Amino acid sequence: MNVLLVAAVTYLYVLHFSGKHTLNNQELQTRNDSSITTHVRFDPKQIKASKIVFVNAETLYGKYEYVKELRQEAAAKQNQLEGIYKQKGEKLQQDYAELQQKASQGTLSSDQAKVAEADLMKRKAELDGMEKQLGVLAEETQHKNAVLQDKINQYLRVYNKNGHYNYILSYTSLGGSILLGSDSLDITHEILDGLNEQYKSEKGKMK
Repeated sequence: MNVLLVAAVTYLYVLHFSGKHTLNNQELQTRNDSSITTHVRFDPKQIKASKIVFVNAETLYGKYEYVKELRQEAAAKQNQLEGIYKQKGEKLQQDYAELQQKASQGTLSSDQAKVAEADLMKRKAELDGMEKQLGVLAEETQHKNAVLQDKINQYLRVYNKNGHYNYILSYTSLGGSILLGSDSLDITHEILDGLNEQYKSEKGKMK
């Protein structure tokens, strides 16, 4: 009987503490599960790798025929206007200095002074008008730059109409967001050739 009693007590003792241990494990697992739900894990297979390429902006703007013509046209207009402005401005200053000298020497009559002064004022107004023309030229250049950027963007949308690339970035060595790019991701010449071919076709239709 004593042996059976000891065996029964031992069984109950083991059953009690093993049950409590199991319960603690369940509680711990429940707590762990609740903490995991606050940090959702994503399966790496669900994240698709982005296809990224870039275009070298310096090469593109340096060799795009449309840009070359825009720059040549703008530079020609600006140089011509600035040249005339400088020439007339220097002549105006020279004539004004001579007028002051004659007036101080008393070799200029009152009527002559009025006529000379009116001429100088007229020429000064002409120079002011040329300054406005330079401002208008700057606005035209800014507008053409916007048209240029839109033209490139439209071409890239058509180029990537099948969604082959997720991103087409712009690269410049002068300090952009891309510090380094692999040559295998460089599609500059492909885009450049396409843009030049498109511009050549458009230019041929305008003739």
